[in-house]
Amino acid sequence: MHKRKRNIFLLLALLAVALAAALVFFLRSGNSDGELEDEKQRKELSPQTEAAYKAVPTDAVLILDFEALDHFMPVLEDTSTFGYGLIDPSSPLVKIQGGLKRAGAEDCHSLFSVHYSAINEISLLQVLDLAGCSDKGSVQRFIDSLCSSSRNFNSFKIQSLPSGLNVAFADNLLLASSSSICLESSLRHIAGGTSILDNQDFYPVLQSTGGSECMYINHKQIGKLFSGSVTYSFLKYSDFIMRMATWSALDINPRQRNYISFDGYLTHNSDFINFSAVLGELKASVSKAQEVLPASTMFAVSLNIPSLKSFEKDYQKYLDANKKLSSRMAELDRIQLPDAPGPVEWVSDEGFTEFVCAFCLVGSKYEWVSLLYHNSTSFFGKLTGIKGKGERTEPAEFPFKGYLANLFGEVFSHNPEDQFCKIGDWTIIGSANAVGEFFKGRANAMNLDKYLSHTPASSFFAEKGAAKVIVNIKEGSDTLFTVLNKYYRNRFESSIKKKNFEFATVNVLPRKEGTYMAMDFYAALLSAPPQMFDADDEEVVFIDSTFKTFWGPFPLVDENSDTTWFEQSKKYLSISYMDKNKKGIWGIPMKDTIKSYAGLVTLSDKPQIVFILGNKLYMMSRRGAHYTGYPKELDVEVALGPKVIRENGEERLLIITGENIITKRKLDGSLCSGWTDIHAPEFTRELPEEAVIFGKRYYILRTVSKLRIYTPEGEELTAKNVKRPISRDSAVSEEKDGYVKVMGTDGKEFLFNLKTGRVKKL
Repeated sequence: MHKRKRNIFLLLALLAVALAAALVFFLRSGNSDGELEDEKQRKELSPQTEAAYKAVPTDAVLILDFEALDHFMPVLEDTSTFGYGLIDPSSPLVKIQGGLKRAGAEDCHSLFSVHYSAINEISLLQVLDLAGCSDKGSVQRFIDSLCSSSRNFNSFKIQSLPSGLNVAFADNLLLASSSSICLESSLRHIAGGTSILDNQDFYPVLQSTGGSECMYINHKQIGKLFSGSVTYSFLKYSDFIMRMATWSALDINPRQRNYISFDGYLTHNSDFINFSAVLGELKASVSKAQEVLPASTMFAVSLNIPSLKSFEKDYQKYLDANKKLSSRMAELDRIQLPDAPGPVEWVSDEGFTEFVCAFCLVGSKYEWVSLLYHNSTSFFGKLTGIKGKGERTEPAEFPFKGYLANLFGEVFSHNPEDQFCKIGDWTIIGSANAVGEFFKGRANAMNLDKYLSHTPASSFFAEKGAAKVIVNIKEGSDTLFTVLNKYYRNRFESSIKKKNFEFATVNVLPRKEGTYMAMDFYAALLSAPPQMFDADDEEVVFIDSTFKTFWGPFPLVDENSDTTWFEQSKKYLSISYMDKNKKGIWGIPMKDTIKSYAGLVTLSDKPQIVFILGNKLYMMSRRGAHYTGYPKELDVEVALGPKVIRENGEERLLIITGENIITKRKLDGSLCSGWTDIHAPEFTRELPEEAVIFGKRYYILRTVSKLRIYTPEGEELTAKNVKRPISRDSAVSEEKDGYVKVMGTDGKEFLFNLKTGRVKKL
């Protein structure tokens, strides 16, 4: 396997960095020497933290710090998170994480550092601090059990695993990498007493966080990260990111439900070499962009600049420090119109305070548009005569082509700037087609505010900020992922198949401590995804799409004996069988997690406990013996199950797969003939109930928002009832003439005919 394919975090970090690159005028500085203004805010680093970082080589491009290995595991295991699917499950470093956790390392501090090890090759190093491990010997035995060969290097023993992973122990540290070059570099740094802690810019940043869970980005090295992961045309943006700051220290929170977030501060060394020095005077305010941006917006940048003249002075100093001022002034001479105001004077005269650049579907094609907010209540706003939201001006030729790009950078250069119109407090600039669609009200009949209103990103625009970025990852993936090389593009495309809503947001605002930046990556299954062009008022409910594991105890009901109990230990993963008083009879260690169900079936006239661990179907006697031929590997990814049902004298198993499909299986795990798998339109978090109505068997399925009724063969009887959906909490009671009484999602009861699908009012 190519080395760059082994990097399990690069995709997540790359998108975060790429979003930051799009901000163009984004970052406000902390103190010019890269340190916090208040020395008292520095935190004392623990000896364990320093020991772990001493194993990180000085050329680290990026470091991810997890307080405990268990805090990283949701990125691998939770199907609803942004990171799920991005990480290659076949990567040797990924495959070993579950084993390390089961060996007792789940509470151990873990670092993952990214390194550029050769031309266009990115490698990852894991540093696992075993000082907090209750049984370090268990971890050593686990590695020894996998080891295929070993060799000595600088008095350290490097063990090679058949998967291609290289592992070494150094005091309390376990070091692992698919790159022998990267691992040997770490060992040399330990032996020589040098490490990333010797980086004069990094150490104060680490002190400011105290080594808490963070993503640390070395901006000076970021070009190497780009060269190993993006297409050639995107490499040019690495220069801007390298000049943005010295280091970024962003707290990681992968454990928030349905999204991963990063937030923290950026530093720089000098006032104007780094771009983060430019926006020191910006004030955070609430953006109004969501009111005018269409729901079809794939990407947008919003900048709040209350005083452009003040900003312009600092920006010129930045350009001068980076030897770019002369080329900018030459471009200004080229676009300047005779007897017309320059870019700064034009913006100031118009009283624009928010500048938005967006890429959206307008009419039948995607186009770039610029949207400028004109504060009609300001002094300059009163001078312009634009009085309020109702006033509109006809589309006309836009005379100031190139002004916005000259002021705010390349992101505004893609707009053809053919025409403009004014709609209330907004000026819209773009092609004749785009401006016409906005003027007629068709472009944003459904605006971004309504589109996001019932999603996890609904509050983003309500939060104050100096600059914002939004990316609709799910809807815009075909265009957005063209910046990545083939391998990483395929990983992203694979990940988005697991969700129906995926969105990224970036917010930057000044704080006393420095430049604060928050990045959120939302990934969720919604009961129905938000619609871009359907303007009806039906509410789209955001739901928790995470499968929650129930560990037991599970009642084992046997009509010939007392009810007994079965459970799995959440901490140790061992399974145990208990008597009617829940007193333990036996326990057996296991390595995988139960899928929230267990029951009794009969095989060879003897009761067997049936359950699923991982993707394996188990049958065990009440004495703890495996039934012959079990466990069996199932041909689907299991999310929940099995639920035991009995039909026609035979026992069957109901299972929810990882694709949210309900399937029915025989006791040997094979498909049941005559059964049609259930694909409910909404997310399903529980298996259906059996019900007998008018003497016939049915399945009652309660999805996150609706109730659906199915035949024993999997045919839905409520599929055509779209106008009167049934509430998930509804009771189902017999009436007459084949009708049952149910309650709709509007809270009103009505009659539904199971045979014909007809609906009657009560």
